Amino acid sequence: MFEKFLSKFFKNQENHQPRDGYEPLLAVKFLRQIVTADSKTSRVVMWNSDAEISNVKLEYKLIGEDAANFGEVVTDFFEGNFIYSCKLENLKPESLYQFRIISDNCATAWQNLRTAGDRNFQMLLFSDSQCIDYRIWQRTATVAAQNFPDAEIFVVNGDLVDNGQDFKQWRKWYNAANILLQERIFAPVIGNHECYDSYWLDCLPTGYLHNFKLPPNGIKNFGGYFYSFDYGAAHFFILNTQFFEIEKFNAGMQDAQKYWLKNDAAKVNRPWKIVLMHKSIFNRAQNDFVDEAKEYFLPLFDELQIDLVFTGHLHTYRNAGKIFEQKKSARGTTYILCGRAGDQNYTHEPESFICLDIRADSVNLICQNVNGEIWDNFSLRKP
Repeated sequence: MFEKFLSKFFKNQENHQPRDGYEPLLAVKFLRQIVTADSKTSRVVMWNSDAEISNVKLEYKLIGEDAANFGEVVTDFFEGNFIYSCKLENLKPESLYQFRIISDNCATAWQNLRTAGDRNFQMLLFSDSQCIDYRIWQRTATVAAQNFPDAEIFVVNGDLVDNGQDFKQWRKWYNAANILLQERIFAPVIGNHECYDSYWLDCLPTGYLHNFKLPPNGIKNFGGYFYSFDYGAAHFFILNTQFFEIEKFNAGMQDAQKYWLKNDAAKVNRPWKIVLMHKSIFNRAQNDFVDEAKEYFLPLFDELQIDLVFTGHLHTYRNAGKIFEQKKSARGTTYILCGRAGDQNYTHEPESFICLDIRADSVNLICQNVNGEIWDNFSLRKP
């Protein structure tokens, strides 16, 4: 019995050694790393293919070590596309890994995966990348990546695509975002355009939920609708503002999210609490708060002492400063309305993006447009 165990053990060890000589695995498309609740020790890797990939595996190894491991791959299917995901766990913080996708005698090139730590970091923040011509989103993504090459994570704050159930648009979005998806972690935020069907009627965000396997929130019927994660000195709450679009199909999200948010906020052990959500707290004229902000979001953020809130939807950049009890204040939450990253131009502003530099004692924000102009540059500080 013991000899059989040793034989099996050494055979498994041999199978887990990195191997060369593979042919290129061209079926893998849109390779991406998705945020997890704790990016110090885990990561979700996803990719797509037009046809099912046989005997698919994900091989990964810590740089500096020869032994490799294989993650469990889960297969999903949406609108004629095979979507694969693999969650890697028990990783070492602040470490560099490599991974590749294998199928029979074919493999992708090795990809880098860097785990988070408690160090300072940069994040790129976009909003409303929806396009008629996704070359505009590609230009925004490229300028941001070139100007801030050290950014470890990026966010698109809702309305990633113009129609969330049209997979042709997701393909164009992925191709345009390729420079960002290489080695960076992606944290998506759901917008109202993710909740439109092929007839432009309201629907559940099926395409979004298939495309991104997101951290669990523990709320039945609303997995992936809202979530949170730690990164460096910040805790991020990714909220859902699509009450109008979703309620008729999946009732109760507003109360469920409020319950979850309060419980999640009570567990935060990071200096900064940051909210990312799509719809703005202001009406389109930006001279008053929308009803949902007055009745739901603003009192919650005051109560939970949220430091920063980023919204989108209005396709223009505005820094509203600190607001407390629905008034401008020297204390309270700082509200930032993000500009657009795509070609849906309502205000004749050029496309723009934000870089956040987050440290334990400060957050610095730079807003820049694609022409290189700095629109905003300020810091928040904590003792």
